[in-house]
Amino acid sequence: MRSADAVRQRIVRHMGIALDADEEAKLRAMGDEFIARETAARLNKDALFEVDAASVPRRPGRPARQTLASVAGVDEVRLADLREVARRVEGPHEVLAPLFDYLRFDRVLDGRGTAMLRDLVIARVMAPGSKRSSAEQLDLHYGRTHSLDSVYRLMDTLHKRLDELKKIVLEATASLTGGSVQMMLFDVTTLYFESVDVDDLRTFGYSKDQKYHCTQVVLALATNEDGLPIGYELFPGNTAEVKTLLACMKSWQAQLPAGQVSFVADRALCSRANLAALEAAPWNYVVAMPLRRSLAAAQQAQVLNTAIAAPMELDGELVWVREFDWQGRRLVVSYSSRRAHKDQADRQALLARLQAKLAAKKPRVDKTTGEIKQPANAKKLITNSGYLRYIENADQGGVFVLDEDKVLADAAWDGLHAIVTNDRTSSASQLLAQYRRLWVIEESFRTIKHGLAVRPIYHFKPERIQAHIALCYLAFALTRHAQQRIKLAQQAMSVERIRAALHGVQASILEHTKTKAKYRMPSAFGHDATRIYKAFGMTRALSPSVDTG
Repeated sequence: MRSADAVRQRIVRHMGIALDADEEAKLRAMGDEFIARETAARLNKDALFEVDAASVPRRPGRPARQTLASVAGVDEVRLADLREVARRVEGPHEVLAPLFDYLRFDRVLDGRGTAMLRDLVIARVMAPGSKRSSAEQLDLHYGRTHSLDSVYRLMDTLHKRLDELKKIVLEATASLTGGSVQMMLFDVTTLYFESVDVDDLRTFGYSKDQKYHCTQVVLALATNEDGLPIGYELFPGNTAEVKTLLACMKSWQAQLPAGQVSFVADRALCSRANLAALEAAPWNYVVAMPLRRSLAAAQQAQVLNTAIAAPMELDGELVWVREFDWQGRRLVVSYSSRRAHKDQADRQALLARLQAKLAAKKPRVDKTTGEIKQPANAKKLITNSGYLRYIENADQGGVFVLDEDKVLADAAWDGLHAIVTNDRTSSASQLLAQYRRLWVIEESFRTIKHGLAVRPIYHFKPERIQAHIALCYLAFALTRHAQQRIKLAQQAMSVERIRAALHGVQASILEHTKTKAKYRMPSAFGHDATRIYKAFGMTRALSPSVDTG
C-alpha cells in the first residue's frame, strides 16, 4: 500500500515462522489457501454464481471438512477399513451427569464453569487423585479436556460459593424427606497433609489417622440416617472435638426446621454446653455419655449396684436396660454381653503390654560393681492414660507396681454403655436403635477418606484447601444419592462396585482409514451396569453408530 511517497504494509494474517525448507513449503501452502479463500469470498459478493469450494487449494494433509450427512452409514462400511483410535468411558457421564443436574448441583456456580465442575466431581468419584491427575484422566478416558490452570481458577471461584454449595446439598437431602431432616448423625474426624508447615488452618493436633508428624485439619460432618449429607464444617487441626458442635449449629440451625431434628452423636460431643445448646435449638438428642467421667461417685455406685434391669432385643442381641435421672435428663444405661467380652479382651491386651514394660524397667544389678541400678526416667515409662488406670503411685526409687484393685474396679464397668437424652416420649429401645445408627456416619468417613481419597491434602492455601474439601463433599453427596437410588430399586452397592460397573461401560471410536470418518462401537454391558441403568430408568443403545462426540 502506497501513501504519498511512502510504502506502508499491513499484516492481514500472520501464518507462522519457518525454520527449514519443509516448514516454508507448508506455510506457503497455507498462505495460498488463505489468499484463495479471501479472494473467493470477495468475488462471491458480486458474482452471479458461487465459487466452487473444491477449486480452492487446501493445505497439504488437511482433510476436507465433513458433515454428518456426508459420512457413510455403519451398514455401508467394511470392517477391514476401520481401525480403533480411542476408547471412551461413557458410563459415569451417562448416569452421574444427569443425577448431578437433577440434584441441582449445577446451580453451585450459577452456570459458569458448571460443565467443568461436573467433570471434576465425576472424576473424583471414578478415579480420585490430584487435580492434575483428574485433568489427565478426563482427557484420556472421557474425551473431556480441561487445562490445569482452568481447574485451579474454578477452585478459586468455588471457594467463594461454599455457603451456596452447602445449602444446595442440604436441600437435595431434605427433598427426599418432605423438606425436613428427621435424624442428624454427627461426628468428627481429622484429615492430614504431607507437610509440617503450620498456619491458621493447618496445624498439629490429635490425629485419628495416627499421623502425628503431619499437620492436619478437623472435619465435622452430619448425615441423615441413610448417610445422605446434611452439612460439614472445617476447623483448624488443633480444635477439640467437643468444641466443634456449637460452631456447626450456628450454620445449620437456621436451615433446619425447629423441633423436627433428632440429633445423635458419640460421647466425645457430650458436654453441658453442647447439651444446653441442643435443648435451646430446640432439638431432641441422643448422645453417648462417659459414665465414670460425668457421674458423681454416689451416682456411679447407684449405676453399678442397681440390679433390676429390663431385658430387650436390639439388633438380634439380648441387652439389659436401666434408666436414671441425670440433671433433669434421661440417662439410659444398657448392658451387653458382647460389649463385656470386648471390654475384657481389650483390657487383657493392655495389661499384657503394660506388664512387659514393667518387667523391662525393674531395678537391675551391675555385673561389674554389684551396685543396684534404678531405671532412669522411670516417670516417663507411663505415657498412656490407659496404663495410668492400673498403676500405683511410684515410690522414691521410681518403681511402678500394677494395682490389682484398680483392675477389678475397672472390670465392674465391662459391658455397660450409657446415653443421655431430652426425649421423654421415645422408648429406651428406640433411643438405643437411634444411637446404633452412628455406624452410618463412621462408614461415611471411610467413604470420604478411602473411597474418595480426600486425604492426604497437597494444597497449602486455605482457599484451595476449602475448595478441595468442597469438591470431595460434592462427590460424596453424588455418590450417596446414587447409592440410595440403586438401593431402593435393586440392592445396596458399594462405591467401589458402582465405580467398577460404570467404568466398564465404554465405547470404541473407530476411524475409516480412507475417509477418516469416525464411528462408535459400544462395549458389552455388565450385569451390575444393567442394574444401575435400570435403577435410573435409563437404556443404552448397543448398536454401532456414527460418532458425534
